Amino acid sequence: MYINNDQFKERRIRAVKEDIRKGGSELSRSALEDLKEYANTCDAQSPADLKSELLDLAMQMQLARPSMAVLWNVMQRWIEQLAFMPEDAMENARQFAMEQAGALQQSSVQAGKAIVQALSPQIPPGSVILTHSYSTTVLAILETMQTADCRVIMTEARPGVEGRRLARALSELKIDTTYIAEAQLGCFISSADVVLLGADSILEDGAVVNKAGTYLVALAAKDHDVPVFVAAESFKHSHRRADEIELEEIAGDELQLPVIDFVQPRNIYFDMTPARLVSCWVDENGARTDFTNESRAMPAGFLQDAINKRKNRS
Repeated sequence: MYINNDQFKERRIRAVKEDIRKGGSELSRSALEDLKEYANTCDAQSPADLKSELLDLAMQMQLARPSMAVLWNVMQRWIEQLAFMPEDAMENARQFAMEQAGALQQSSVQAGKAIVQALSPQIPPGSVILTHSYSTTVLAILETMQTADCRVIMTEARPGVEGRRLARALSELKIDTTYIAEAQLGCFISSADVVLLGADSILEDGAVVNKAGTYLVALAAKDHDVPVFVAAESFKHSHRRADEIELEEIAGDELQLPVIDFVQPRNIYFDMTPARLVSCWVDENGARTDFTNESRAMPAGFLQDAINKRKNRS
């Protein structure tokens, strides 16, 4: 049964724009699922019409979340694949589009698994890990720490409080967790051995675009010599510079500020952390401590060495 094309696209674009709970990787895979559904149910008269409709939805999705490079990149890869879409029959065209979206979903999942496999063995048993907001990659790493006697310090990530989602997951894993407001970072950062973060975009110079508050975390970590590791698949890498990035701003209503004369609430959802505050970037290809270099496999004890250097300076 085919659907009303305009209504479908409007609903799905609105859902992508308004979904402030999912991280970039999770949201991009969800958007690919929307594309699979549209490829299967789009009301089109020919493969050429179908391609036109699919391109329109994908390009609108690219623009829906300007702070998330991963969404742009994944959509762009799918758009490029549509150039090879069969034109002999509608069934073949639909199947091809769905298969390409599924392949990209799997590629993203596999990239996340590769990061987990590379980084998890690096975290010494008994470590105290500080993290911010919610990242599916960070959660997957923490899931492997269940028997390592590690502890987590995590922020609530207001105003969206994505931290509560992570807190519930860590509770189910029975991982000892301390839940704090970002305003308490100065009180807790010295207790951490490492800061482990996800990212929504990584710019050409290694600057990290992520949930607002990430910059504050990195600043506090720098002041206390706590290494900052950013775990993010290469789909999140962007060729854009800091001055080309739009940091998304959400309606101020979420701050729940009553009307006060001459007071205007601002609710910028993402911030930018300079590369100088990042100790290491980890992707599916390995790690780098200088973003101008290529990622390489991490040697054994890589993170332990970073933690030891910090302790020796303390």
